[in-house]
This record gives sequence, structure tokens and C-alpha cells, in this order.
Amino acid sequence: MKIASLILITLIFSVNFSFSQEEKHKSTYILKLNTTALIDAFSFPTVQLALEKKFNNSFSVQGEFGIQLYDLGTLADTISLKTKGYRAIAEGRFYFLNYYKKDKNRKRISDGVYAGLQLFYRENQFSRNTNYYYEDSEDEETFKDNFGVKKKIYGANLTLGFQKEFGQFVLEPYTYLGIMSRNIKNFDRTYNPDLHVEDNGNHDLYGSQDMQESSGYEPNFSIGLRVGYRF
Repeated sequence: MKIASLILITLIFSVNFSFSQEEKHKSTYILKLNTTALIDAFSFPTVQLALEKKFNNSFSVQGEFGIQLYDLGTLADTISLKTKGYRAIAEGRFYFLNYYKKDKNRKRISDGVYAGLQLFYRENQFSRNTNYYYEDSEDEETFKDNFGVKKKIYGANLTLGFQKEFGQFVLEPYTYLGIMSRNIKNFDRTYNPDLHVEDNGNHDLYGSQDMQESSGYEPNFSIGLRVGYRF
């Protein structure tokens, strides 16, 4: 009986120890929702999730993926290309304040200011229109052109952010600064910048950013907020 009791106690202790070790391992993962991406009108809105793996208090990696499920506004009267898109992000992080502090166990593993390097790729397509008139026209009669746009953009960012834990929940404001390469193609487009002048008024926030002539390298800047759950 004593032997059976000893075996039972040993098994219970082993299960509890294994469970504790598993929980400790799981606590290094954080699943997050990018709330800024949900309302991103500057590129395109996506439902975007990120998964971060913490190796210790100082270093981690994160993968992020988002897909466009809706549009924030119609850019064209006639549909040339159906709206869709996605984006993928890979990031390495260094929580430098945690690394240099004397007591590395003082804070939980989800807290800290971080800096990192991020690689990203995004691709989307949509339809839009533009108003134009002939450059040498005396009466400046305006015409409307509906056309399709396909964009492929990739680049690299330096990242800076802060991650704060509230129980199992995580709040993470961030900012990016980097460079991107834009490959833009237009379809069924009549507007020709060599012959025509765009005339969209002050409401056109994007201007020629959807034109294939805007392809090339550009600086990239972004700010945002993620909310997450540590498990």
C-alpha cells in the first residue's frame, strides 16, 4: 500500500511538473491582432494576425500575415479588377532594455522596449478611376477613365516599439521606418501622362500613386497598434 501510494504521489508530481514545464514553454508565444491594419486606408485594409516567439527576455522572432476581406471605399465606377490583397511580414527583435538591466528576471517576458529588423511583402489589386483633360485642349473638357491597378511591394524596415503586458493580454504600439520597392501595373487605362493632365480636385489623396509610372523605390513610414494574448 505504501509503495502504491508512493508511486501515485510520484506520478502526480511528474504530471504537475510536466504541465508546469509545458505552460512555461507556452508562455513564450504571443498571438496578436494588428488593429491598425483593419482600417489601413493608405495601402489596403487587412485582417492581420502576428505570432511572436520569445527565446528569452531579450530576443524574439515574429511572423505576421494579413488578407484583405473588405474594402473601405469604392475607387471606381466600373470594376476592371476585383479588389483583393494580402501581406506577409517577418521580423527579428531585440529587447535592449531587458538585455542590459542587471536583474533579467525582474520583468515578465512580454514587457519591454524593442528594436528590430523587418522584411515585408504585400500584393493587392483593385479598380479606380481618374479624371483628365488633354494637355493642349483650350476648353479643358474633362474625361473619366476607369482602369485596374495591380501592386507588388517589398522592402525592409527598422522597427521600434513597446510591449506591455496586462495579465495574459499584451498591448503593443509600434513604428516603422525603411525603404520599399513598388511594382505597379495598370490595365485598361486610357489616361496617358504624355498627352493628358489629371484633374481630380483636392479630394484625390492618392494622386498618381496608383499609376504604373510611380513604380520604383520610396521611403516607408508607419505607426500602429497590436493587441495580443500570451499563451
